[in-house]
Amino acid sequence: MIQNTGFTTIHEGPGRGESNRGHYALTQLRRARSFSRNMSPLCALVVSSDEVVQQSLARTIAQCGVLVFRAFTVGESRRILNRWKICLVVCDDRLIDGNYEDLLKASEKSRTKAPVIVLSLAGDWPEYFHAVSAGVFDFLAYPPILGELPRVVRHALESHASRNFEKAEIKDSELSERRAL
Repeated sequence: MIQNTGFTTIHEGPGRGESNRGHYALTQLRRARSFSRNMSPLCALVVSSDEVVQQSLARTIAQCGVLVFRAFTVGESRRILNRWKICLVVCDDRLIDGNYEDLLKASEKSRTKAPVIVLSLAGDWPEYFHAVSAGVFDFLAYPPILGELPRVVRHALESHASRNFEKAEIKDSELSERRAL
């Protein structure tokens, strides 16, 4: 299903009412910006069981210059996390086949360990504290206040990039120490 929505999104897996048939339907709509051959795009994953919410979130995140993958279930999300280098996950607190805690575990097992931002319709304090203590990057009430989601997305991407940069520096210093021995 190809739609011209003016933002970058990739939907992997069956859409609503479609059967899986053992393959992925990969649809790339339009790139928000072009990337050089040596630079891989920043990729985010939006997971929501509501297609309207999913498109709204994908549009907002794509405006930050991020390539967006969309999924409806935790199972689809796991496949995307295992296949692509996802640097951010934005999801609903409750999904068809699980919740944000399942996505948090899947993100931690993936090769990039992407930060997870959770959106909740309830948005109560006990759930917020539980989510943050479980390792969620941020827990926002849905719909987010205008400008809040792009700010949080940029902050999460910067945090993820700096964490990966520090890991690369540590590896480089370890290699140079080993060579010196």
